[in-house]
Amino acid sequence: MKVSQNCIDLIKKWEGCKLTAYKCPAGVWTIGIGTTCYPDGRPVKQGDKITDQQAEGFLVHECEEKAKAVDKLVNVDLNQNQFDALVSFAYNVGIGAFQDSTLRRKLNDKDYEGAANEFKRWNKATVNGVKVVLEGLTNRRKDEEALFRKNDSFGTPIELEVSPEHSVTWLKGYLDGGNTVVVAYNDQQVVEVVKLETNFKDDLIDLLQQYPNARNFHLAEPGSPIPQAAQVLFAGRNQTLSQVENPPQLNRGLLLKGMSDEDAPGHDIREMQERLKDLGYYQKELDGIFGSGTDEAVRKFQADVFGHSEADGKVGPKTWAKLWGEETTPPPTPQPALGSYLRLTKTNQKDGDGLYILILEYIKNGQVKDHLKVCSGQRSKQLFRTGPQSVSGSMEPLPEGKWYINDILWAGGKDKYGPTVFSNGLGPVTIPIKYVRPNSTGRSAIEIHIDWNGKYCHGPCPGTAGCLGIYDIADYKKLVSWLRDTNPRDLYVDWGLGTCPQPQ
Repeated sequence: MKVSQNCIDLIKKWEGCKLTAYKCPAGVWTIGIGTTCYPDGRPVKQGDKITDQQAEGFLVHECEEKAKAVDKLVNVDLNQNQFDALVSFAYNVGIGAFQDSTLRRKLNDKDYEGAANEFKRWNKATVNGVKVVLEGLTNRRKDEEALFRKNDSFGTPIELEVSPEHSVTWLKGYLDGGNTVVVAYNDQQVVEVVKLETNFKDDLIDLLQQYPNARNFHLAEPGSPIPQAAQVLFAGRNQTLSQVENPPQLNRGLLLKGMSDEDAPGHDIREMQERLKDLGYYQKELDGIFGSGTDEAVRKFQADVFGHSEADGKVGPKTWAKLWGEETTPPPTPQPALGSYLRLTKTNQKDGDGLYILILEYIKNGQVKDHLKVCSGQRSKQLFRTGPQSVSGSMEPLPEGKWYINDILWAGGKDKYGPTVFSNGLGPVTIPIKYVRPNSTGRSAIEIHIDWNGKYCHGPCPGTAGCLGIYDIADYKKLVSWLRDTNPRDLYVDWGLGTCPQPQ
């Protein structure tokens, strides 16, 4: 059997999530969502730190292990609620304790009532050598018993697939001409082959961090053949900027800290500040003065697109051109269709957060008029599915199919891109979308919003979760212009799974 979201929610409710190792009341070093041992068998130790993605990955791994064990150790029929309750119980007390428990013995004797009554007995932990009752365990056991006894509102089993990145156990680096190629392995099996499009050290570090369970990185001998497999291109952050039509020209050869627009004709600094603000790097007043705030924003931008070694705060033709966007890949070839709509497809490139870059196209009268690079899903959950396969709470990319685009919602008023934002992390503007066909899906509350937590708050993971994320304000302004141009209401999500309807 597979656990349902009810089991996941119950475990998260009582385990919580801490990204730095701590001692539980029983004195065991714990991290993430109740993890005491990593997938490779190493125990959690003092000083360990992980990311949100790693915590989710460890939860998925441990739930799979506990579900398999419960399946093996229980010899009677179970409904979904009973199975979910037992997996949550085993997640907390351990498989060995569950195997030796009176609860399991009574259950295998088909004494379901007696087994249910056993939950409440498991509310003690050894603290300083003495068994004591813990209120948290008492309440958790009540929740598990209640779920075990519940005979309706059964959860839907979910497939707790581990993303390819989480299955990787070690990495090997190769040189292919002037580019670095990283081969990710699970034991001796190749999981994926990733080619870096840049030679920036920061991009390599970003790539290696996408594999939380990889414990070793080896360098191949010069001239060693690279394993044959389809290659994924790792674009890095410098590839996510979209090109601006008719960008302003740089009137001065070099912009430096201490300058202002009053020193020379033109408004170079103010235009630069406005662009940096649209991209999420600058949050202060547009005053046309190259002060410390502007200098800090420029350096952050340069570090993201060129690497920290070139983040000197000086804005010349190279930084200016990059600031206004240099498109590195041509728009996808348009497919014949009539009417106006949006289409979302997947590329084989990854961005600096390790997410596959998606292409959102604006089709007008059957022709592709413009496109944006966008993202969807959490890195550890970026599994592309059809509508029926995608379940609530999965944090995966929105499923394949036709979607309806609702009206634009503004947090602080029409065309206000800040400082007021929605309290649930959606940023200053969002567009709800609804799945239409061909079948049905368990996914809801999906929106198109700015990648607020990832890009603007520089968190450990993008802020889009299972929604459709726009990388920055400049791109969102472009999306709004599409919607105001012909008011398209249809979004076709095509992951190549064969279930996306043809545009009409």
